[in-house]
Amino acid sequence: MTLEVANLTAGYGPLKVLHGLSCSVPTGSMLAVVGANGAGKSTLLRAINGLIPASGEVTLDGESILGVPTERMARRGLAHVPENRLVFPGLSVRDNLVLGAWSNPRNPPLDETLALFPRLATRLSQAAGSLSGGEQQMLALGRALMSRPRAIILDEPSIGLAPKIVIEIMDVLARLRDSGGLSILLVEQNLSAAFRVVDRAIVVAHGRVVLEGSPEELMSAPEVRQAYFGGLDAGSP
Repeated sequence: MTLEVANLTAGYGPLKVLHGLSCSVPTGSMLAVVGANGAGKSTLLRAINGLIPASGEVTLDGESILGVPTERMARRGLAHVPENRLVFPGLSVRDNLVLGAWSNPRNPPLDETLALFPRLATRLSQAAGSLSGGEQQMLALGRALMSRPRAIILDEPSIGLAPKIVIEIMDVLARLRDSGGLSILLVEQNLSAAFRVVDRAIVVAHGRVVLEGSPEELMSAPEVRQAYFGGLDAGSP
């Protein structure tokens, strides 16, 4: 399912963070959103998922979802994996996963999800709060997959994780894209991890897209380092 964002403007009260941002994630592809802290990356995901007011256009396969209440997004085929996992710590791993299927209660893909994350299969009765950070990230992604989404947006899935776990999670995302035809929008600070698996990337600074291209093209651009560390001005070429 193609996720299209066009001329998106959003912020918090009078503070505007996004200024006409546009990007596209075709079916079966993965797009990385990179940039310095405060560039607007997380705000982009919140605006797409209806967590904050926004203007412009957001569509899934041509159907507008801008303004759709957040609680209805899963039924439209969009899943959001937020920063810092936000699992329910007092509930079991199984219950966390089952909650992810609330929009798809008749056909929850529990076995498929556990096949992607074998570690979770051995911890179904364990409290989610007792899992390691990496296992909680797997659980957050698994919970999102339980709704059988057609597009997934993820916010910093590698944050605070060991490099080995980051590779595992990125490999799962690549498998989902390749085998399930998902559209994946990935906000990520870990350029080396993200650029290993994504098809294209955009660099965001001051709420605008300032560069875009393949990972190879962007890694060879000196502006990427400047943008990543907050030194690229939105007016730069």
